[in-house]
Amino acid sequence: MIRLHRLHSMTLRRFALLAVLALACVPAVAAEVQQTFQLRPGWNAIHVELEPSEKDITRVFAGLPVASVWRYIPNDGGARFIRDPSEGLDNLEGWFSWFPEPRPEAFLSNLFSISANTSYLVRLEGTAPRELSVRGRPKLLPTRWQPNSFTLTGLPVSATAAPTFAEYFSVSPAHVGQPIYRLDASGQWQRVTSPATTRVEPGVAYWIHTRGNSRYQGRLGVVLDQSESLEYSAGRDEIRVVLRNLSGLPGSIQVRRIAGDGLPLTYLNEDPETGETGWPDLQQSLVLDVQPGAEAFLTLGLRRSQFTADRMDEVLEISDEHGQRIWLGAGGNTTQPLDLLRQAKGPKAAAVGYAGLWVGEVEVNAVSEAQRAGTDPRPVVRPFEQRVLIHVDSAGQARLLKDVIQMWQDGTARPSSIDPNFNEVDIPGRHVLVTNPALIGLYTGPVNRDGTPVGLRFSTVAYDFAGNEVELDGVFAPGGEVNGTVVVGSNLPTNPFLHRYHPDHDNLDAQFLNPVAEAYQVVRNLRFEFAAEDPLGRNPPGWGDSIVGGTFSESITGLHKNPIFSAGQFRLRRVSAVPVLNQ
Repeated sequence: MIRLHRLHSMTLRRFALLAVLALACVPAVAAEVQQTFQLRPGWNAIHVELEPSEKDITRVFAGLPVASVWRYIPNDGGARFIRDPSEGLDNLEGWFSWFPEPRPEAFLSNLFSISANTSYLVRLEGTAPRELSVRGRPKLLPTRWQPNSFTLTGLPVSATAAPTFAEYFSVSPAHVGQPIYRLDASGQWQRVTSPATTRVEPGVAYWIHTRGNSRYQGRLGVVLDQSESLEYSAGRDEIRVVLRNLSGLPGSIQVRRIAGDGLPLTYLNEDPETGETGWPDLQQSLVLDVQPGAEAFLTLGLRRSQFTADRMDEVLEISDEHGQRIWLGAGGNTTQPLDLLRQAKGPKAAAVGYAGLWVGEVEVNAVSEAQRAGTDPRPVVRPFEQRVLIHVDSAGQARLLKDVIQMWQDGTARPSSIDPNFNEVDIPGRHVLVTNPALIGLYTGPVNRDGTPVGLRFSTVAYDFAGNEVELDGVFAPGGEVNGTVVVGSNLPTNPFLHRYHPDHDNLDAQFLNPVAEAYQVVRNLRFEFAAEDPLGRNPPGWGDSIVGGTFSESITGLHKNPIFSAGQFRLRRVSAVPVLNQ
């Protein structure tokens, strides 16, 4: 067992190792790309960039005369390897292996799957080269450099115009001048003696030394606000991508669609002079000029209203003029399955696709003059907002809520079919929406606060009533309307006429013994009219699917001797696609 940084003082037997790998980017179905490796007899070092659609290592290498596959997982002791793997990688700490049946050492296998952004040593038997293809979806996973040690990894570069090692690491102090090892034609790990003229090969794994700590990922930087891909969850229609030019040279960054089924993506386009914004469709190729050391913000949106399948995916290629290339997966599900929408019947069929919890604001900008018995709302000096919560179930029935808590129902697991030592999901966990406080103890919280799982609470003080919900009549959908009545009873704590300690407003007789109606009942008639087009003219990517809005009107009786009429506009965003309350 030999540390790589001490190889210059060690004498090792040579063993024929050869890793000549060719990577081809081939668009595949279901928004997948493909890496193709040309394996030669002997040892090969490959770097898998994709999350394979088939992870089972037995199936990945099926039909190939592979003697063994090895993966190195470093520990605190630093990277270690030997020039001759046949001397026994299994004796080195950190190496995990797979031996195919019926080889006698198959029972020693402790490597069962292939993962993204991971390097492997593959030993091929026979005398003829063979081809290995790995198809999958890309993940934006950063390279985790081992401090003051070597890392076995590949580098994301173009297959046609790859940079040299010196160019790739030119702006990384932790890597400039540091040793790099690759497999030569005789199968030996040899140091790259001329980084300025040796080009990086895509799909090849190298031992690369890092001085100190480093988070360097190349001269092209791609940063997401969260996650490893552009995954549009049920309540998410926009994701920002930060593109950085760290090369120190003027240039541009290209975003190109390379595989998928036509995911309806848009991007935020802002006029720097007028500040006006729009959401044009993302074309096949988008080029952004980025100055040296600067960054560009690209916000990509998703129009679910244009989905042609329950799930749609895309693979984007982000590249610069200096030979770096990064794959980025994008995709999302319809909020409600298309087959459910097609089967929906009845007067509320149009609302089925809008099932879930909607949270937003009502802006009141006009109120009638009650003292003059006016019925026409007049503009107010300063509009005011009120929070509103509406839930739509799987039958299209809309309900006004005053309080709802999002909780989590744990799923179940079973032993993995790939590796029985680990569990895999049997029944996935799910979010639930609770309006009945008595049910909260049946679930756990979906987020952690100071180490304790807690629920997400949505509430409003603007609309109060007895019970947990009020059914709304009508169709909750663009072009439709819903209306309902909220009764603020005389004993409701939020009734404006009720005062617990005032003898004339406590709903009790003079002896404070018997109930007497002293507070007036207030009745609010609400109406929400949904606009087919965005009234604000912004046309965001989620409009008509996860964002709706329109005009609001209300009449209030019991608060004044004359009814009070108000008007304004509302805007709602779907924050959860759960179609059932208190399940």
